[in-house]
Amino acid sequence: MMLQEVINFLAEYYFLPIYFISLILSIVKYRRYFDTELKYFPILIAYTFLNELLGVLIREYPSISLFEKIEDSSYNLIIYNIYSVIFFCYFYYVYWKLIANKKFKNWIFKGAIVVLASFIISCFFQNPNNVDLFYAVSIASWFLVFSIILYALDKHLKKEKIVQKYNLVFWVSLALFIFYNVFPVIFLIGYLNYDLWVQLELRTVLRTLIIIMHGFFCIGFLVNKRRAFG
Repeated sequence: MMLQEVINFLAEYYFLPIYFISLILSIVKYRRYFDTELKYFPILIAYTFLNELLGVLIREYPSISLFEKIEDSSYNLIIYNIYSVIFFCYFYYVYWKLIANKKFKNWIFKGAIVVLASFIISCFFQNPNNVDLFYAVSIASWFLVFSIILYALDKHLKKEKIVQKYNLVFWVSLALFIFYNVFPVIFLIGYLNYDLWVQLELRTVLRTLIIIMHGFFCIGFLVNKRRAFG
């Protein structure tokens, strides 16, 4: 019976293993980038994996909810909201460090402040305990895409190739760029037009994008060469 429950669980949440795979590869290949701007990346992946796993377990087993009231058992979204702030701030810092152009660095710094302000302001209009701060997350997502574009422009201005197949940052940037171009649209539809979300099967699209994103992370870990980093 227990085996069947595990099989059913993995069939429903088929995207979870890719988090674990990318975490293992990030650790196995850590010596290739342990002293770079991505040195804390494995911690973030571990945090992502545990955060998603906790969210799924709370959804499936309300008894482990962070809330005492049973009517709040499915609303543990505070863990996702906290995660979002940490996740985006981490990558803003990474790109701020990687970029040499002072004007671009200044844009990222100011943009990060705007994003943090959007999360704070959202808390006055939405309860972060039981709803995703979807407007703030959408703003943060698109600003991350903008930061990646600035990184590519910085490469171009330095007369460096933008496509660098042995550079871990390239694969991470490509993964984030693809995912966070689409994610905000799906996210907003899910909250503002749930019927359309269901009709277009956007849950499946989102999970597929997660697999693609972490798949690119995995490629980066496998082909990454220390001298190509940057």
